[in-house]
Amino acid sequence: MASVYTVAFVLRKNHSSKKMKLISEELSNQILTDGQLTCSYQDLEGIFQAIQKFLAARGVTPEFAVVLECENSLAVAVVLLSLLEGNYSVLLLPKSSEPTTTFRFAGDIPNFCHYKLIVENIVQDIAALQNPEPWLKIAKNDAPSLYKPDHNQPKLYMRTSGSTGKPKITVHSHQNLKQNIINCVKRLNLTQEDRIAIPVPLYHMYGLGAAFLPGIAVGAGIDLQKKANLLRYLQRERVFEPNVAFMTPIFCETLNKGRRSPRLYRLTITAGDRLRPNTLATYESRFGCLVQLYGSTEMGAIAAGSPDAPQEIRATSVGKPLDKVKVRLQIDETIPEAMKDVGKLWCQHQYGFEGYIDESGNAIPINDDSGWFSTKDLGKITSDGEIEVLGRFDFSVNRDGLLVFFSDVEKVINTIAGVDSAVVVSGKEGQRGKELVAYCILESDNQSTAKDIRAACFDLLPRRAVPDQLSIVKSFPLLPNGKIDRQQLACS
Repeated sequence: MASVYTVAFVLRKNHSSKKMKLISEELSNQILTDGQLTCSYQDLEGIFQAIQKFLAARGVTPEFAVVLECENSLAVAVVLLSLLEGNYSVLLLPKSSEPTTTFRFAGDIPNFCHYKLIVENIVQDIAALQNPEPWLKIAKNDAPSLYKPDHNQPKLYMRTSGSTGKPKITVHSHQNLKQNIINCVKRLNLTQEDRIAIPVPLYHMYGLGAAFLPGIAVGAGIDLQKKANLLRYLQRERVFEPNVAFMTPIFCETLNKGRRSPRLYRLTITAGDRLRPNTLATYESRFGCLVQLYGSTEMGAIAAGSPDAPQEIRATSVGKPLDKVKVRLQIDETIPEAMKDVGKLWCQHQYGFEGYIDESGNAIPINDDSGWFSTKDLGKITSDGEIEVLGRFDFSVNRDGLLVFFSDVEKVINTIAGVDSAVVVSGKEGQRGKELVAYCILESDNQSTAKDIRAACFDLLPRRAVPDQLSIVKSFPLLPNGKIDRQQLACS
């Protein structure tokens, strides 16, 4: 048995064979599962060797960039780990609904990638994982660009979420990814004894860099969940019995409302949109400690709350910057004078991304400031270094010469009787500035109308912050990472 750090590549070190055997035995009780297929850490070395041999025999070597169609399945996870272990440069993309054997700069496949790896859902047992031919398909790009990565400095490519514009392709070195993962392990106190539920997608930095790879790094048990809803999550929870979970704020609220009985976790981590008022206190009264994590596809994990911090701090703060990360405020003239402590958040991260590339692998200039990257978020930094994120700068409008945050309007609308949740986006240009458009989901059996809710806004909000239009909807469109798709709402 090889070193478990061959599996947990992020923490690879040299150990004696005696210590390696001891570590191997310690990990034998922990499992990786997706609810259908389960393996132990001890199974992984043989699986890795089989996958790498299969790829090499077909000319798919580390000198070429590859696409991996990624979903939260065990078969995909072991292919991903095998690629990282084998020093491949890999782009993670959501799984396509249409399988193919060739591609040519079509759809969402950039032509700097020479091969696409497709994992078919036919794997029935662990023995089958050691024979990749029936289930791991290779599509070859018939018109690739001239781009070839340096296999001595392998890269991880990820698409940004596209929540406010066209997605970009980011470039991360494996080495920086490793250090980013170690940061998460330390701040979140992850250990080998943890059993981690991951219902967030692996093809986004939150699911991969904050949840899955840190869990692998410490040899924790991991339950990958695909397209999780409340019922599926609770079914898997009963079987796997996690003590750590990574969730979106929306899923935390779903548990608050939909889970009848309390159930204690050692730790829950949430990232993405802001937590709504009282969500954290309600969640902790039933499910245990909840911390917020702040990051981006470009920077990886920037900050995270400490499980040891008081609840009142964790409720509003995303924590302090992680190791080798600096965050500063830039005051903008468009921010009202009354909000002197609010500014644009800029980040300097030693373990952040290397830059953007286009579909052909050509570098795209970064609009930064001497190594400082604009997160495009507005926030505050306390005297103790705690970061409070108020929302994206894009999610605000200048009305009557003052800045109106969508999050502030949403917060007030959410207090109106009968409203379950609200989202605000900008509309067309009006006489007072850009219009505010609100979308609301009502509580079950509530008969309020859009007119009723908008009328209540006049009593609760300054005139400039009252939505110009308000609509009742059954649900909000979501991006794959669990964030609300505001662009789709704005176009509806």
